[in-house]
Amino acid sequence: MRDNNSGYVEIVDTYEREGLYFGVVRITKREERAALEFGVSQAGYFALKRVLGFRPFDSMPGVKYQYSFTGSYVSTADGQQQRIPFRVFVEQGGARREFELEGPRDLLANLLWFLRLTSLAEAGHLRRIGD
Repeated sequence: MRDNNSGYVEIVDTYEREGLYFGVVRITKREERAALEFGVSQAGYFALKRVLGFRPFDSMPGVKYQYSFTGSYVSTADGQQQRIPFRVFVEQGGARREFELEGPRDLLANLLWFLRLTSLAEAGHLRRIGD
């Protein structure tokens, strides 16, 4: 797998804890890398589960998939769209391709926020997950 130096937001995990939903992303900013936990809606949780369960390539035992949000998305002119298509790079071994998946507006807003960070200090209020 490639190192996530491209500036994309790597989608790492999603889970439910005590009735709340969380996602985990890995980002690199200014040579510093961290995996960060953030709150998501139930719809965001299910969208992240769909992303992390997406397996477009042949199964290769022991070779994990990697998913990265590219920052590209489709929005309607009226801004009322509830489920928004967004682009994700999916990688497994040497296979790498961009796909369009979809999720709720609040999840997209979170992923865009991570993408636009200039330093990890801006995300200092978020829980860091062992990296």
